[in-house]
Amino acid sequence: MSIQSVGRSLFLLFLLFFSTSSAWLGNRAFAQTFKNFDGAVNVFGQFSSTSNGNGVQDKPTDSLGALATFRQSFKPWLGYEVNYGYTRFAERYAVLPFGVQVQDNLHEVSVAYLVQGPSFLGLQPFGAVGTAALIFLPTSVGGQRYTQQTRVPLLYEFGVNYPILTSHLGLRLQYRGLLYKTPDFDSAQLTTNARRQTSEPTVGAYFRF
Repeated sequence: MSIQSVGRSLFLLFLLFFSTSSAWLGNRAFAQTFKNFDGAVNVFGQFSSTSNGNGVQDKPTDSLGALATFRQSFKPWLGYEVNYGYTRFAERYAVLPFGVQVQDNLHEVSVAYLVQGPSFLGLQPFGAVGTAALIFLPTSVGGQRYTQQTRVPLLYEFGVNYPILTSHLGLRLQYRGLLYKTPDFDSAQLTTNARRQTSEPTVGAYFRF
């Protein structure tokens, strides 16, 4: 995924973020309705492990992506989150007689239980465990021979929130991990039947209602 694509995605997410924040500032009833909610926009790096199986190796490229997160706390320490993420990268399969590269757009829609700890030195730690739909969409340039595929991963996260000037606004630093079956786009030639780990170090800003 190019820097320009990430920039466009973050700009759209920022517009949504700003409009939501403005609505809260101008409407107290809205604020009461969305009490204990927060929204965040983030950028992440995606790094996936190499998969091997059935005589096939898949070594995906690294990429940058954008992530939007919506959270609600039921209690000070317990809540849930909903995420939407996007990135573009390529799967690189080492197969005979020639290697195969499939460029794809990856869309993530995920939900997770959220646990938040007490603040320490101005930092509030948190962790989350959940699942997702990872939708792999081959592009028209570099993936046109292959079909869309969805994987359901185990999602886990840990990180910290750092308020800036006010308790309503801050920075979020986190690590996200996803464990799932390596995509093969329903092609026997590309099938490893192996599971892989995707790591996503993430940085962003949040607004708490």
